Amino acid sequence: MKSAPKAKTPRPRKIVSVFSGNVIQVTGIALGSLLLWISVQPGSTGVRISAMIGGYLLIYFNSHSLMHYSIGRLTGINFKHYSIGGSSHASSYPPVVRSIFERLPFFSAHTDPSSMKKAPRYAKALMFVAGITGTVLFCTVASLWVYRADTPGGSGLLIFNMIWQTSSLIAEIQPSGDLGKAFKIMKTTTKPN
Repeated sequence: MKSAPKAKTPRPRKIVSVFSGNVIQVTGIALGSLLLWISVQPGSTGVRISAMIGGYLLIYFNSHSLMHYSIGRLTGINFKHYSIGGSSHASSYPPVVRSIFERLPFFSAHTDPSSMKKAPRYAKALMFVAGITGTVLFCTVASLWVYRADTPGGSGLLIFNMIWQTSSLIAEIQPSGDLGKAFKIMKTTTKPN
């Protein structure tokens, strides 16, 4: 008789303070922007392509949770810390992508539960929507910029970005995704006393 397969244990996540997480992510976006600037300058094709890819990835990995935090704080939501590890909702993605997303160094912003409980619905929904919105906007601007500057490989990055961001939006619409959570929050009605 075969025993049932064990449930997969999530990979451990590194915990960092809100201050440290913000510094790391802002620095990552700044370095990503610098690399993108380097990619549009005249020079070696290899350096320009490497700078373009590195810059895009730094912006991709550092914009999502920073936008959750920024919009959350603007709407009055407090955060306890960040964690770094695989995607917090990798199950939203197809199997091959899921196994990759479980291992990538994504930041995750962790809200203070009492603050979330007290926050109005619109604040919670905006905080959830902000992550994917920020990622799509920042990455699309980055890919359009290198494309418009005729960076070698820029058209390939633009096409990749359009496909990638569309698939990310589809994944985020799922119930475990950020857009799915925002939709659920906005559908929830409060019972009269």
